[in-house]
Amino acid sequence: MKKINIKLFFYLQIIFFIFTTPSYSYIGLAPLVPILGQLILFIFIAVLSFLGIFFYPIRLYLKKRKEKKKQNKSE
Repeated sequence: MKKINIKLFFYLQIIFFIFTTPSYSYIGLAPLVPILGQLILFIFIAVLSFLGIFFYPIRLYLKKRKEKKKQNKSE
């Protein structure tokens, strides 16, 4: 592995910093759109997970209870 000449490296850094010009660039909303899309998707998935975890067992319980009532009436 070659040893880097520290003076050369230092001079190159000085030259790069002296001759830099501002770019005046504008990023805009381009990076924000995917972030907002993922935020909406995350909220949607969180709501569906909440509904699935809490309301599905309640639905099954109510369905079994309804079937038991039907069986009791038929007897």
